[in-house]
Amino acid sequence: MEILVSLKNLMCSLGTPLSVSFEIIGKEDTGGVWSDIFLESSRIMKEQHRDAGWAWKDALYRFRDQLPLSHTEVEALDNLGELLGKSDRISQETIIDMEKEKIALLEKKARELADTKGKLYRNLGPLTGAAMVILLI
Repeated sequence: MEILVSLKNLMCSLGTPLSVSFEIIGKEDTGGVWSDIFLESSRIMKEQHRDAGWAWKDALYRFRDQLPLSHTEVEALDNLGELLGKSDRISQETIIDMEKEKIALLEKKARELADTKGKLYRNLGPLTGAAMVILLI
């Protein structure tokens, strides 16, 4: 979420070009693998003269194995690149805000899933122990 706030500030408030914004965010090194994705996107845009959508997709594809996300979640993030850099600042701000909401929803679902699985695994230990006791008797 911090990364999107930084991107929004750079692009919308300061008017920084997208490739430079990606590079600045990547160099902040606050996002782990995300820093690499932003740096790679910036590099592709500058060296290969590609648009943000293509560069973003390519960078996500290259680092997808390092992302702790499902295929559906990566596709949702893939759409972000398609929308960036293709409209005015106000529209970009709206797009980034919508993406923040999507990411917040994905994060909420992931937490709910982790809580559910955590409960399952916590209960599995005592149940396995009880089953072993029953088998031994």
